[in-house]
Amino acid sequence: MKLFCSLILALGCLASGGTAAAQGYPDKPIRMIIPAAPGGGVDSAGRILAMRLSDTLGVPVVAENMAGAGTMLASEALARSQPDGYTILMATSSHIVNAAVRKIRRYDAIRDFAAVSLVGSTPDLLVVNSQSSIKSVADLIAAAKKAPGKITFGSSGLGSLSQLEPELLKDAAGIDMLGVPYRGGVPAVMALIGNQVNTLFLGVVALAPQIAANKLRPIAVTSKTRLARFPNVPTMAESGFPDWDTGTWYGVLVPAKTPPAIVALLNKQINDALKQPEVRNKLSAAGIEPQATTAEQFSSLMKSDLAHWQKVVKKLPQLKIN
Repeated sequence: MKLFCSLILALGCLASGGTAAAQGYPDKPIRMIIPAAPGGGVDSAGRILAMRLSDTLGVPVVAENMAGAGTMLASEALARSQPDGYTILMATSSHIVNAAVRKIRRYDAIRDFAAVSLVGSTPDLLVVNSQSSIKSVADLIAAAKKAPGKITFGSSGLGSLSQLEPELLKDAAGIDMLGVPYRGGVPAVMALIGNQVNTLFLGVVALAPQIAANKLRPIAVTSKTRLARFPNVPTMAESGFPDWDTGTWYGVLVPAKTPPAIVALLNKQINDALKQPEVRNKLSAAGIEPQATTAEQFSSLMKSDLAHWQKVVKKLPQLKIN
């Protein structure tokens, strides 16, 4: 009986401690880790949201870029942070892709994190240099078949979606292309502009300015439907791959064991922010479709994404990074 009472007392103290922490939250600046260099989609999404949360939470939400290892440096930093709500991560779908293609030893992409909310998503574009003779997916495939292994594609790093998508194309089209990984999307874009690689899959956010400047030419979009922003660009489905539907999501994570009350508060604040016309317009202008969810819905998305990419890697074992 004494042991039982002690356990009840201990559990009560833990619960009251978590509640007390949540009641005083937040009372100091919040650090938002952005797992990429400035200028890309996740950077735009993070800074737009951080600005709004700073206003509604009453404390600064400070965005900090932490690029490297295909977003894994940022994920590890969050996993090692105190679960008190003062360090959050604007994660991308690369957080899950990494778990499917790599043997990660320093954290578990699901167990070591608590989902807060999805923020938005964006399809990718398949682009070439504006001076390239390649004007369609069919042209790209023909060029690759004519010179196997000579057509190069850039990516934002090993294990990134921008590296997996051309590998999917290689498998589906029966072609051979050479991958060239870079440390982030911005360097990959610069390499394509400089004709150091022939093609690139990447998010709309990072590519739109270079397309507008006539430095890059989009030849396909990875979503099921065409984009209003680029109505003349066909989908991958229209280009001969009817089941193609890929893209990048952005969402907020906190360390596992963060008090549920803090997770709930952050979820509400993010969902409220995504209802604001100003926030929605800024995200849309950046090429991001705002998408608010419950914490449970976002958690389910991550788990289903992991199962999907694990299935892809099982079919294409060359994608596994040792």
